[in-house]
Amino acid sequence: MGTSSSPKIPSYRTTLFFGPEVHETNPDLVYCVFNVKKRSWKGGIQLVVEIEQPHASRCKRILRLEAWLGSILRHLPQEDYDEYFQRGQDLFLQYLCQEKLQLAIEGGLRQETTLLSHDVLSQELEDAIRQNGHALKATLLAELDIPPVEESKAQ
Repeated sequence: MGTSSSPKIPSYRTTLFFGPEVHETNPDLVYCVFNVKKRSWKGGIQLVVEIEQPHASRCKRILRLEAWLGSILRHLPQEDYDEYFQRGQDLFLQYLCQEKLQLAIEGGLRQETTLLSHDVLSQELEDAIRQNGHALKATLLAELDIPPVEESKAQ
């Protein structure tokens, strides 16, 4: 008789509540708000994850994101291209915020946390982007409902 193991249940459940949004008082900051619930917590929290626009731009350059996305979308009519390109930019910012949140979780997120400021985990986020760039691009394509392409064709 074989034994089967149940799938591992994640300790945290994170859900994008809204974002990316530009900060009201500082246009150089964008943020996303997540609902975060750890299995051992009695309740969840809403957590704001901030990213500075210049930092987001550095992460885009690391991945050559805009050139890559433009190449992927070049076959679309201009109206559709603009819409998809902007949506890709928004999805990228959501991904950055999600990745930063994941880094905080791995570092021991406390239930009292309500803000991941723009000035924390910056280098770690860049390192994660370098390491997970292909996964990010695949996620963007899936979210945009665009079939995957070979990396060499999209550069």
